[in-house]
Order: sequence, then structure tokens, then C-alpha cells
Amino acid sequence: MSDLQGRLLVLDDDYQVSSTIREMAKIAGFEARSCTDATEFFACLQEFEPTHLILDLAMPGVDGVEVMRQLAIEQCDATLIIVSGLGAKVLKSAQIAAAESGLRVAGVLPKPFRMSALKALLKDYTDQSHKDAEQRKTAELTQQELQQALDQERLVVFYQPQVSCHTRRVTGFEALVRIISPDHELIAPDRFIPLAERTGQIHQLTQQVFSQAICWFAEHFRDARVTLALNTSPSILAETAYPQTISKLAEQCGLEPHRIKLEVTETSAAENPSMALELLTQLRVKGYGVAIDDFGVGYSSLEQLVRQPFSELKLDKNFIIPLARSEESRKIAAALIALAKALKLTTTAEGVENEESLSYLALAGCEHAQGFYIGRPMAGETLLMWLANYKPEVQERGAEV
Repeated sequence: MSDLQGRLLVLDDDYQVSSTIREMAKIAGFEARSCTDATEFFACLQEFEPTHLILDLAMPGVDGVEVMRQLAIEQCDATLIIVSGLGAKVLKSAQIAAAESGLRVAGVLPKPFRMSALKALLKDYTDQSHKDAEQRKTAELTQQELQQALDQERLVVFYQPQVSCHTRRVTGFEALVRIISPDHELIAPDRFIPLAERTGQIHQLTQQVFSQAICWFAEHFRDARVTLALNTSPSILAETAYPQTISKLAEQCGLEPHRIKLEVTETSAAENPSMALELLTQLRVKGYGVAIDDFGVGYSSLEQLVRQPFSELKLDKNFIIPLARSEESRKIAAALIALAKALKLTTTAEGVENEESLSYLALAGCEHAQGFYIGRPMAGETLLMWLANYKPEVQERGAEV
């Protein structure tokens, strides 16, 4: 049996560079070939059938972006590493473009790079490939499996704490659903929420989640100054009885409407804007908070802020996770927070993973935050124990806005 890690094909118009990368790959345990123009590259692609590709962006004639476009058209499933001397911003944009076109991107390497960087990137992707293979073993549930879980009420709500960026005191919780399998495995929402949306089972699922979460919250936090955030799907926003359904649940559990926030993605609000406008306005009239979730990742964010009666803006984790290392992310976060303040919206940042990010958000004026640094999603009893031991501490250090 061969010990080779895979087959690597290099495209770089500089013969010396492409040859050097090829030899580096061989040392790293790959069978490798190199090309200096696109015609040769695509001919070799068919014959060699590489598992990995290394592609330079800046080339005369057919450049790297055009090559990536053709690879996407051909539905190439080889793992792509992008290299360039054009700078980090160009590399990052190329990586995003490649990934969004459906290519498998392991990462980027700025020229010049050391062999250790190439080996590390190849190793990281190999390790990730093993993880992905394991994840594929736990594929999306079938419609029948989901229905059985709903009928047997095997849905369980986890709660992720939200805190004040300034005082670090707990201000609320976001309800996040899981399913317990017959084998007592916890099934993540990405394995069943898309299915539920397609099949219409999202209505029964939402009813069970809202009922469980609202009643649990009312039992333990009826008189506390904290809120409960519930996620709302696009299908639910097309249901005219939605506001009455929530109000009935809250009334049955003895919970005031202002204690509940409904989180709506900007995509959800855009799918049926007229109905969403009517229902969200009705919810606000009844006293519920309405947050625009995952803000900044869609194409109609500003339009939705103008049209819909939101009371809160949630900053998407894609902007928050890199805060500690990315000046661009800090500038975007600060701008979004300023926009929210100008529109008199409260702000919550999701995806806070370190003290640096939380301190920066406080300085930038963000009001609330959630993320793994604060607390992971937890089952109800676990959350109660976490709260009993939680001690809010404001750090002295912070970053400048």
C-alpha cells in the first residue's frame, strides 16, 4: 500500500517557483506535478486527476481567478490552495470567491512561504477531511425520522447565555433546539432544520420549541430582569396566526410579552416582505421585541432595517469571531454598532470567543454579547448550575475603537 498523502498539481507561471513547490510537496508525501500555463494545467487535470491543487493568482493571459471559475464550471472536487504575492486582502477575497463558487478551499499562502507553512496547511486539511468524513456519517435526518422525533417529543431546548458587554451580568438567553436520538445522541439543528423547512414540519417543531422554552423560562425566571430569545423561520413568518400563538403560550405560562424577543434573519424577512412587515408590526404592538439576526451577511440588510419594525440588531458571528486579529472586522463591527445606535436599536454580538473581543465590543458601545467565551449552549438544568457559579468580572484591559 502506498504511503502517499495524495496527488498535487501546481499551476504557477514562474517555472522555478512551480518546480520548487512541486518538490516541497513531494517531500511532504505527495505525488506532485507542476505546470506553468492554464492549457497545460487543464490537460494535466484530466489525466493526472489530482486530489489537491496549488494555484497562483497573478499570471499572464489566463489568471488564477479565471482558472478557478473554470474549475467551478467543471465541478472540480480537488482541494485548492491559493498562493499569491498580491497581499492578504486579495488572497482572502479569492478564497471567499472560490468557496462561494463551490470549490473546496484548504486555505491561502502569501508568497514567499516556507515549506513548513505548506505542510501545515496540507496537514490541517487532511485532519479536517477526516472530521468531515465522520460528519458525513451523521447526515441529515429523513422526514420519517424527524416526524418520529416530533411525535415522541424528543426535542430538547438548550440555552446560551447573553451578557452585558459593560457589566458582564447575564441579560438573557437564546433558545436553541436539539433532538435526542433513540440512542441518546444529541442531534444538531443543521441536521434537521433545513429538512423541516422543506417538508412543512417546521410548524410542529416551532410549536414544541416555543412551548418548552417559554414555560421553562417562566418557571425559573418569571421575576428576573432577563429575556428569552426565540428563533423564527421564514415559513412561520407566513403564518397569520403566529402572533396569537406566541401570545397564547406566554399567557398560559404567565410571562409578559416584553420578556420575549423573536429573532428573524434578514433573509426570512425578505422572502415575504409584506407578510413579514404585518406580522412583525403586530408582534411589536403586542409588546414583543424583534431582532434582526445574522445582520450583514445578506443582500438586503439596510432595506430590511428601514421596512421592518426591529427593536434589536444582532451582529453576525462572521464579523465578531475575527475581532481580536482583524482590523477590518473591528471597523465593520464599530460601524454596525454606530448604525444601530443611530436607528435607536439595541445591539447583541454573537460569536464572542475571547476577552479581547468582548472588551472591544464594550468600548465600541455594543450592549449585549454571547459566544463560547461567555458560555456554550446548555440544557436547562446545566444552565441553572452555570448561573449559580457565574461571577461577572469586568477586565481592566481593552482595545481602542
